[in-house]
Amino acid sequence: MTPSLRLRYDKGCELLLEYGDQGALGLEVTGRSKILSLSILTALNRLSGSFRVIVLPLFALAIGQDEAFYGLIVAMAGYMQSASALPAGILSDRKGRGIAILIGGIFMGYIYFLLPFSGDSFTVIILYALTGIGAGFNMTSVKALVADYTKKGDERTRSFGYTMAFATAAAIAGPFLGGFILDPIALPGISSEMTRYAIVFFIMGSLRVCAGIFGLGTEIWLKRNIPLETIEEDPLDELPTQDARNDAVTAGLFGISRLIMGFSSGLMIPYVILWIYSAFVVDPVVLGSLPAVSNLSLASGALFVGLRSERVGKIKMVTVLYVLAFLFTFGLLWSPFFLFMAVFYVARTAMANMAQPAVDSLFMGEVSRRRRGKSFALTRIMWTFPRQTGTLLTAFLLSVGFLGGMYNFGLVVFPIAMALYPVSVLPMYFAVKRNERLNGQSLEQASPLRTTA
Repeated sequence: MTPSLRLRYDKGCELLLEYGDQGALGLEVTGRSKILSLSILTALNRLSGSFRVIVLPLFALAIGQDEAFYGLIVAMAGYMQSASALPAGILSDRKGRGIAILIGGIFMGYIYFLLPFSGDSFTVIILYALTGIGAGFNMTSVKALVADYTKKGDERTRSFGYTMAFATAAAIAGPFLGGFILDPIALPGISSEMTRYAIVFFIMGSLRVCAGIFGLGTEIWLKRNIPLETIEEDPLDELPTQDARNDAVTAGLFGISRLIMGFSSGLMIPYVILWIYSAFVVDPVVLGSLPAVSNLSLASGALFVGLRSERVGKIKMVTVLYVLAFLFTFGLLWSPFFLFMAVFYVARTAMANMAQPAVDSLFMGEVSRRRRGKSFALTRIMWTFPRQTGTLLTAFLLSVGFLGGMYNFGLVVFPIAMALYPVSVLPMYFAVKRNERLNGQSLEQASPLRTTA
């Protein structure tokens, strides 16, 4: 018999330690420990990515390039993410979420290690474009893993809210720490600017590798302790809306929503920090504090959405948040003082992003588990490709001096871009209503079977 030590806590949290012939350590999963492990995984990925908000645009300027070059490298990475998302989703469905997360984490981390040592601008473009491959594997599989081990409805929405809130809170450190390391007055013993960038990219790469290893371990742990059969919904709920054809239609409609939002996001989001830098000349550490503070408000907002959107209604909640994000954009652009602008920046960022738990939960509940990775990959492709197209379009317009440069460009184009956010809700609404109608027909046909049983 395998010796074991079992510890119980008053609130139902149970820890089981088993020592087998090979010294294996097993941990029984509770609701709380499951959410904690998924939150840590999401946080590691989000923390690494949060450095880019400050580090990447400043890195482009540090190597003698301009805003257009920054837009180009972001777009190239996005196109590579689009190209890798579908293969990553298929691999995730067939071989497991953990394998895909591990591949993405190690590959992306290795590229980050190389990036500060690139010798010329062309090499920077190639290397940063390759990070998109890792992002394609990570993004698809992490969210699918959360959905796999949570039940449709309130539990899944709350889980997405908790994981996003935890990850966003962790991401506060990225922009602030990145801006601090890059500030000339920080770390006085390091005079070389490129050495400072090397330190930051090493931190980013290490976090990605850790996330990959932790992701594989998390899936193995969950598989051993939670049979997926206990998570699945009533089989009748999969007829007819969750066959392969209707999964494709649902993913396509959600993808159209992401396409609209992706293009509008690409026109604005990668350039907001550069616009602020041109409008208010501030030090990197101050600039880095803006995303850090906005992440704090976003964390609490994501938790609120995760807990309340089932009661309010996911579609209604997302619509209200996107309308507010559009309105707050005007405050960001026309504030006369940096402090006022910072308040609107934080508010706009929170409104635009805190809807994500509701959107993720809504989509994952509308497609079947066995095609979840591939379906989510399709929506990511339809998000990423137009987003990078919008980013490239902005880069081109800035390079030819459209509207006189970054400042005037933002005043005119940013509100137009944000106006598309509320419009993007319509295809999601049509997808949900379509599935509700088909489910209603299915239940009517199945009711005699239920009575007979």
